[in-house]
Amino acid sequence: EHMNAGAFESLCSHLRARSDLVQNMTLMTISGFCRNCLAKWMVLEARKLSKQLRSDDKLTDRYIKEGETCLDIANTLNNWGYEDAAKIVYGCTYAEWKKRHQSKATEEQLRLYNESKTLHATHDATLLKCDDVEYQRQTELSQAILTRLKAGAFESLCEHLRARSDLVPNMELMTISGFCRNCLAKWLVVEARHISNQIVSNEVVNLYLSENQRNIVDTLDSFGYDEAAQLVNGCTYPEWKKRHMKKATDEQLERYNASKSLHATHNKELLATRSQKVNYQHETATTKPSQAAAAQICVPNQQNSLLSDVCCQEVDAIAPSAAETKPLSGHKVLRPPTGSTKLTIGILTVSDRAAANAYESGDLSGPMVESTIRRIIDSFNASFKDQDLVVNNFVKDIVPDEKAQIEEMLLRWSGKASRQEDSSNVCNLIFTTGGTGFSPRDVTPEATISILDRECRGLMSWASIELTSKQPLATLSRAAAGVCGKTIIINLPGNPAGAAQVAELLFPIILHAIEG
Repeated sequence: EHMNAGAFESLCSHLRARSDLVQNMTLMTISGFCRNCLAKWMVLEARKLSKQLRSDDKLTDRYIKEGETCLDIANTLNNWGYEDAAKIVYGCTYAEWKKRHQSKATEEQLRLYNESKTLHATHDATLLKCDDVEYQRQTELSQAILTRLKAGAFESLCEHLRARSDLVPNMELMTISGFCRNCLAKWLVVEARHISNQIVSNEVVNLYLSENQRNIVDTLDSFGYDEAAQLVNGCTYPEWKKRHMKKATDEQLERYNASKSLHATHNKELLATRSQKVNYQHETATTKPSQAAAAQICVPNQQNSLLSDVCCQEVDAIAPSAAETKPLSGHKVLRPPTGSTKLTIGILTVSDRAAANAYESGDLSGPMVESTIRRIIDSFNASFKDQDLVVNNFVKDIVPDEKAQIEEMLLRWSGKASRQEDSSNVCNLIFTTGGTGFSPRDVTPEATISILDRECRGLMSWASIELTSKQPLATLSRAAAGVCGKTIIINLPGNPAGAAQVAELLFPIILHAIEG
């Protein structure tokens, strides 16, 4: 379930980063699904889980927290609708996304879309409707339930693509969207490495961990592309290729090669099986893995073939993404505080070019930080039953590299602006991205320090030391951190992968300093 949910999040992050380049209509025309389908599959999974909770008492311990009832959660699930799911898929409301990114379709695009309707996914309109439009939600869905909904939507996507194996070629899907079935499989493998890394580095006590860490880690680390491809395709990749893949035409190859800037990238080291390379921090008895782990992972112990003929650019020279970072220098990451913690988190991108909409792909660092924080919170909530982390709101904006504008936004989000118009945007924690280098325009640290009540130099010094073992250039960051009122502010680098790495390192620690 966690692996499927992680792969679903990777897909959504991939599509969010390409909002201007991958239009829903084009994606629907070629593949029969689009971002809206991903949201609707989450809603349908909510209805399915609601029905199961009413009839299966075994699910209570897993999904019902203390103080909640099955009826409360079932009612919430039955009234959790498309708009709720769309915020997860798009990273904002559908209306906001449409206003920012959707282009008007040409007559040719409309013609192709209408001709492809036999390919389109269908969704039960009755189930998509909320039970009661006037229902007042008593509780928010827990991260464990949201993980289940994401996992179910991922399975629905795989079923959709399996049913269209002859009609949706990987190359065409890769050309227009930057991902294909092979990417889905690789995102599953990467998520398996995440879970393994968390166990080995003692970051969290994983949901599927029973008494034997070593066997669970071995299982996760031996999970490779072949096993993941079988879950995605419903058969081994060679079998799928033999049955369904057709030789590409010269025109298809030309379009594919022209679209390479759009393609997903995958870290080769994380994709390789590594069961023999794990350095265990604790000796454990040799017992069989838990039934829950075996049922969830289903891993035959065999070598994986790793790469497919079509897809995906390999990454050797660039830093891994947030979803692919390894544990850093061996520090023991703190578990989250007990009890309920509700957060409002601000993400301020500082960039002249991003503010001027000069990037074809839009801002990447802000969405990458948000995705990283969501993933950490999902992992913590699934692993520790004595705490509940909830982000009520991610407040996001982009400003140019202008000291006065940065100061104004930080003061506003800290609740200390001279004219505070909207108290709902006051944050517990603010991450800035960008402007921490040596360029004359890099003024984010200066702007931050100028509005801080108390600076925390030790935090960023420690982060620099930890990150230098992985990226020596981390020592060149001038990032600052501190407190403004009751708000903690942290500067992150502008590079999306670097910003995600620093956020992943610091967020578990910062949770213990936040006044929630």
